Amino acid sequence: MKNLRKLLLVTPLAFSLVLPTTGVLAGESNDAHVKVAEVEAPKLELTQEKKEDLYNQYVKIVADVAAQYPDSGISINPLDTFKDEYFMSPEDYRAFAVNLATSSIVVAPETPSDVITPFATGSKTKYAQITFGSSSREIAVTGTFTIDHFLGRMGFTGIKSLSSQSADSRGTWRQGGYNGKILDAGETMNVSVGGTYSENGMSKPYNFDLEFYCSGTGEIS
Repeated sequence: MKNLRKLLLVTPLAFSLVLPTTGVLAGESNDAHVKVAEVEAPKLELTQEKKEDLYNQYVKIVADVAAQYPDSGISINPLDTFKDEYFMSPEDYRAFAVNLATSSIVVAPETPSDVITPFATGSKTKYAQITFGSSSREIAVTGTFTIDHFLGRMGFTGIKSLSSQSADSRGTWRQGGYNGKILDAGETMNVSVGGTYSENGMSKPYNFDLEFYCSGTGEIS
């Protein structure tokens, strides 16, 4: 993130454009690299009766953990959405619930190969990382932006689209929405993303910010 915001006077006002909100952020509705604790579930002999019994225990476990961590927003998904691999011992499920409730999300570092060539529109993928326990999951965030030449340099003029998804098959990510703001006379696009991460039948909402940068020659990083 850049430490200094350059101010550019356009008539009497500094150039800062807030783009229209698309969708709903996680605080308003529940849906980047993501770090998540691994819980190796033992193989269980699952009958429908056994599933219902375990699920009832899971409901109480998630309620207990949600009460212990009231700001986490974790919840349990309906029984009919549970895959067989979601079922594990109540002890393991509680451990996973605590790990999810105490998890956090950050934007992942990048490499030079992430820079793309300039176009009238350009796309760029960045990652957010949810960390809990000793493992991780990644959320890929792909933005497609419009860029143009103005005021002596290339810069952002808007967001054409922005989508995000889980980078692997162990969990799912549902994007709720995003806000975009153009800063630094078009050099920086600040995006706030909201969504919900789900794994093992549990879900937690997240909001996070990330920034895309447009060079004077139109390279997006």
